[in-house]
Amino acid sequence: MSLQGAAFLCIWNDHDPAQVQEYEAWHTFEHVPERVCVPGFIAGRRYADYNRAESRYFTLYDIDSLSVLETPPYLDLQANPTPWSQRMRLAFRNFQRIPCLTLASRGQGCAGAIGTLVLTAERGAESAVAGLQELLDGLLRDHAVTTYHLGIAPVIPAYAVFGTPAAGDDRTDTYVVMVEGLLPTDTDAALRRVAAALPNLFAHAQVLKNESSGFLFTVQDSELAGSPLRREIARDCHDPA
Repeated sequence: MSLQGAAFLCIWNDHDPAQVQEYEAWHTFEHVPERVCVPGFIAGRRYADYNRAESRYFTLYDIDSLSVLETPPYLDLQANPTPWSQRMRLAFRNFQRIPCLTLASRGQGCAGAIGTLVLTAERGAESAVAGLQELLDGLLRDHAVTTYHLGIAPVIPAYAVFGTPAAGDDRTDTYVVMVEGLLPTDTDAALRRVAAALPNLFAHAQVLKNESSGFLFTVQDSELAGSPLRREIARDCHDPA
């Protein structure tokens, strides 16, 4: 389904394979719901490709605005992790985080696979972005995808939790294209069409990531309102006393 907020947060990462069962439990039952409990977070989704050597996991958060990522409740989660989160952080690898302003999000449902394409291009390429959106609209009309999302990240901020530096400059923007489909083969095919069109749309586009992942789990803020987990997280995050 289309994203509801004015922004979204994309995260790619790997984790110690020896802890895979614990990681899956922690990420599903604590980490993602904990984030979605923060005011301004609308939903979180988990994806994975277990055959991929790097960027095995992909997480997508639908958020009200980018300013949500600077609020005290969210910053508190980073600065004061639970004991379980603190232990799991030690085994993260290949972490990448891109917050985006949502330019377009159309379609329906939550399909079985998502394809992500990350590119950099010259700043001020409004006509190229319009052409890219037309292409994505065409994929939707052709039933090649069930949903697509397009976002822009003029700057990628540093993330202190894992010591990742800020990225970007005043000459380029980073774009994230996401397409949803029934199977990874469907999203792979759609991304091939997008990648093939980029040289005709942008003067200087560089693809940084082009991959598909299978759907694992999703949770929305409304689902957490009455749950014991929501109450526990709300107490930890919002009641410093």
